[in-house]
Amino acid sequence: MAIDSQWQERIFWGQFVQVAYEMYAQNHQNPPTPDNFPVGWQRVADLQMAPKLALLQEREFAGVLARSQADPLHWAVVFRGTESPMDWLADFEFKLETITEVPNGGRTEQGFTNLYRSVKLVFGDGATPDQPLLQHLDQLPAGSRLTVSGHSLGGAIATLHGFVAGSKQIPVEVITFASPRVGDADFVAAFQRLVPHNTRVFNLPDLVPTVPPELAGYRHVETGVEISSLTFPVKHSIVCYHTLKTYLYVMGAQVELGSCLSS
Repeated sequence: MAIDSQWQERIFWGQFVQVAYEMYAQNHQNPPTPDNFPVGWQRVADLQMAPKLALLQEREFAGVLARSQADPLHWAVVFRGTESPMDWLADFEFKLETITEVPNGGRTEQGFTNLYRSVKLVFGDGATPDQPLLQHLDQLPAGSRLTVSGHSLGGAIATLHGFVAGSKQIPVEVITFASPRVGDADFVAAFQRLVPHNTRVFNLPDLVPTVPPELAGYRHVETGVEISSLTFPVKHSIVCYHTLKTYLYVMGAQVELGSCLSS
């Protein structure tokens, strides 16, 4: 069955995030560039952040900053997340705080926001010093545009980065998979104004997009695009509903489900 262009784009960015997962599996801090790094994209720097909420721990590889070879003003910021949601959900208090990076930006989840603030760019050229990811937005060449993508916790951080980029009038598209809710209604209203091009893909039985709860004041950014693994041969488990490979499989990508393939 043919896959339309919108789904092809979503699959491309999902596969880009999957590459970040595979890089992390190779080396938790400084992985080599794999053979399946997306064609036409140059790895510019690595994203590193504190694992979970332990901000004083040694930083880990969290994704990549890449640049299109066909359009050098097109930048990609891609965040891996976590395949095991229960590992990190228990670490969060789900406390809302004002996001100071964007005036009148509402309130966002404190743990997600602190992790986002911890993200640094690590350049592999031996000459360029590390710098906060936030700082890089102010150094982009005129005419630059961003695509920001992430899965799970990485989806929340991608949402925040897209939000800050949009507040700086940088054209940005955000594409996330299995993202939790990030902020309150005021945040969502500001996000929709600043980031008109947003796609939030979620799997119907996945637990993570249901937290933090609406009863605690959280809302989802739009546009949400629902998929469902319930009609596919995917094992019924919290982890399998959430894993990025399940999302890719349901969207129509050629991917091996491994242990999540139901018999």
